[in-house]
Amino acid sequence: MRLAIISDVHANIQALTRVLGKCDEIGADEIICLGDVIGYGGNPNECCELLRERCEVVLMGNHDAAVIGVMDTDYYYEAARKALYWTRSELSEENFRWLYSLPYSHLRDDINCAFFHAAPILPSAFYYVVRNEEAEALTRMKTGLLGHNFIGHSHLTTTYEYHGKRVKDVSGNYRCKEGARYLINVGSVGQPRDRNPDSCFVLFDTETRQMAHVRIDYDIASAAAQIRRVGLDEKFARRLAVGV
Repeated sequence: MRLAIISDVHANIQALTRVLGKCDEIGADEIICLGDVIGYGGNPNECCELLRERCEVVLMGNHDAAVIGVMDTDYYYEAARKALYWTRSELSEENFRWLYSLPYSHLRDDINCAFFHAAPILPSAFYYVVRNEEAEALTRMKTGLLGHNFIGHSHLTTTYEYHGKRVKDVSGNYRCKEGARYLINVGSVGQPRDRNPDSCFVLFDTETRQMAHVRIDYDIASAAAQIRRVGLDEKFARRLAVGV
């Protein structure tokens, strides 16, 4: 089975539409979204509705949690808080209730895979994994990691390989090894921050254990124009073109 794993859409309907089209083109059997459906972007309802239609599983991200009121908005800087409040006012009741129903994690023992928005160690706390030290901290998890563990949140594309307590950054050099476990940052659909503005997601073959980050361009100008049109902070529009 070929899984398409997407994350951090951030209400960017232009990027999401392109990514889902690419998933269809490459023949993905199932699409899983790791959360942050909303926040920063100008089309929250459209993104919710499309993901509800297309994804087998959607997880709750921190922006989703903040908009629906299960996470304190004081965690966010002023411009991000304003985007959260605007999004909250725009969401339909149906989409609000759907976001409220989303789980924090999804475990698939049948394919030895686990899915989270952020660090698996406490999914509802939304800890980042952007450095080796943070990846190493996960070795203290009492229940352990599954064979392949997919996360979003950082908007980066790092991959870590675990052999017991040893952790190695294998970003860009992933080769599945017997006895190893993996933590994979899948990148961002709507707000890439690895200095590549193209949308990013992961394609994973559950039988061969092959994994690849897939990049695809989209209409950044239209996405940025919509952010400006609804009155959100200019930085959310500008950063789309540079991927930071």
